[in-house]
Amino acid sequence: KNKTMNEKNIFLEKEIPYAQFEMISIDRKSLQSMPREILDPLLSGSLTPIIQARVDTRNGNSYAIPMKAQLVRDEKGEVQLLAYPLHKDIDNTLGLNRHELDKVGKGEVITKDFTQKDGTRTQRFVQMDPETKSLMYRDVATLQLPERLKDMEKVKDIELGQNQKEAAQEGKPVELNVGDEKVTVGVDLREPQGFKVVNGDMDEWKRQQAIRYDDAHPEYVGYVQTDENRWEYRQLQIRQEEQKLTDTQKKEKKKTEGLKL
Repeated sequence: KNKTMNEKNIFLEKEIPYAQFEMISIDRKSLQSMPREILDPLLSGSLTPIIQARVDTRNGNSYAIPMKAQLVRDEKGEVQLLAYPLHKDIDNTLGLNRHELDKVGKGEVITKDFTQKDGTRTQRFVQMDPETKSLMYRDVATLQLPERLKDMEKVKDIELGQNQKEAAQEGKPVELNVGDEKVTVGVDLREPQGFKVVNGDMDEWKRQQAIRYDDAHPEYVGYVQTDENRWEYRQLQIRQEEQKLTDTQKKEKKKTEGLKL
């Protein structure tokens, strides 16, 4: 078993999947020249701020696509790049129904079964990133929640009830009493390893999530590569025509939208 999966999900620079970054026109040199504000979250497994990437289509065109990036480990422990492009409306590439879309739109994490190409069924956590309106998803198995909760019980000297364990497995936050303090834990795919611990009760969890889901920023600001070796923090202009990608471009872009279904 890959030992790193049970430790803090910090990625070494030598583990970075440079070939995957090249698919969004970020080469080794420009990746290494990124400011700490992008590299630190990237190497810790968190979502980066918005970065301006480029996707080349088969017909030779190149499109600037603002997106967030995240490194995760798959079930084999291999490092994968997940990319979440910026959309004006929820990008329902996962085929969620109206009820599920309503839930993720409110900031909830849901679980959903997917059938893979080889016919096997996989259960995944799905969550919306409010800033990009992209759907983030991870296989339930890769988060190793049962082991994580067991570790937490040992460290905090507590015992979780069956209902609490089941709620956590469904992606719902769970409030725990640790001595005189309250701690709330749950799935948050924007965090390293997809798991979040908040010092406080359920109200504090909701307050912190609400801050991140506050849609008070009509302007999108992110990091743009301005020349061969420099990134600048500036407002990103999103043209209407970039939102209306042709089918061919969509196929090209799909390669960057996370782990394959």
